[in-house]
Amino acid sequence: MTHPAFPAQAAADPVSRARALLPLVRDCAGEGERAARLPDRVIAALRDAGLFRLLQPARYGGAEAAPETFFAVQMALSEADMSTGWLQGVMGTLAFHLALFDEAAQDDVWGTDPDALMACSYMPTGVAEPVAGGVRLSGRWGFASGADHCDWLLLAGKVAHPDGPPDLRVFLVPRGDVAIHRTWDTTGLRATGSQDVSVESVFVPAHRAHRHADRFAGTSPGLAVGTAPLYRLPLPQLLFRNITTPAIGALQGFLDAFLEHSRARVAVTGQAIAHDPVAQQVAGETRAAIDEMATMMRINFARLMAHAERGVQAPVADRMLYRLQATRCAERCTLLAARLFKACGASGLSRAHPFGRYAADIAAARQHAANQVEAQARALGAALLGVGGEDTVL
Repeated sequence: MTHPAFPAQAAADPVSRARALLPLVRDCAGEGERAARLPDRVIAALRDAGLFRLLQPARYGGAEAAPETFFAVQMALSEADMSTGWLQGVMGTLAFHLALFDEAAQDDVWGTDPDALMACSYMPTGVAEPVAGGVRLSGRWGFASGADHCDWLLLAGKVAHPDGPPDLRVFLVPRGDVAIHRTWDTTGLRATGSQDVSVESVFVPAHRAHRHADRFAGTSPGLAVGTAPLYRLPLPQLLFRNITTPAIGALQGFLDAFLEHSRARVAVTGQAIAHDPVAQQVAGETRAAIDEMATMMRINFARLMAHAERGVQAPVADRMLYRLQATRCAERCTLLAARLFKACGASGLSRAHPFGRYAADIAAARQHAANQVEAQARALGAALLGVGGEDTVL
């Protein structure tokens, strides 16, 4: 089934479309933080600009954009509000994931509504009981970012195997079959609305399941129809980046706000902040770090795409390295944000300024289970020393 491209696609490049929305995103940031969910008009603006469809297959009207373009959009949105960038990235990456499912599952979602949105929780807490034609899925999941705005959810679970470990899969479930529990009450990334969700003995047909083993091996059923090299990229490499790249954009927004605030600010001692060596140093180091992290992201996706264009998977050793480099971004951004916040002085405490929100949002990203840099560093080190096991999360 083929659909026309969204009208905004031809109007401007995706990054320009994202930047055109920054005044709206910035104006709505406080509202989203208070409500612990992104305002509907922000979601609508992102949808109308086609920013959730950048990784969607072209046969459904999607852009099949380059990964570096997708993440440049996410960083741009995060400059104004990290929760907005987070949802655009996470929900936009799910279009890529759905492209790996059987074509029938893709038609279920996009056949009548190519703008349909998805949320997810990849916590493997679901239990799937095999039945005729599929499974019955039950469970409760946390951290389903964007659950308030989605039409479908991707939920991870296990199918018991009598002769070995359980088979890990991700199941596609319509929003109407899912209960949303309003549990999200946090100090950072509040507007992501990353609620708990649950299902009880919901039937999921076989074509709406995607096996972890197929994802890892590059044998996903969707590749039979999604032949663009883009879909040969390892999905986890996109997932690692969509929870760290918003921190880079937010750090840029923090730096811009700090510079604007500090150029004319005078400390209680009478010293102009612009002449403060501490402020100068942290501003310079932050700017350099942002460039390094964004550049490394582009380099790594160029390497991954080179393999994909040859129809092969990047070596696992390379994928481990790229994962660690992605994870380190959250750590670096958190430490630099803390230094910027300290350099703001007492004015950093004022809610009239966005400094506290930037610092809290970046710190929240660092707390994500996949952003625990120590674990990823140990995993890579163990592999280099010859004592690491196979890591199918890659």
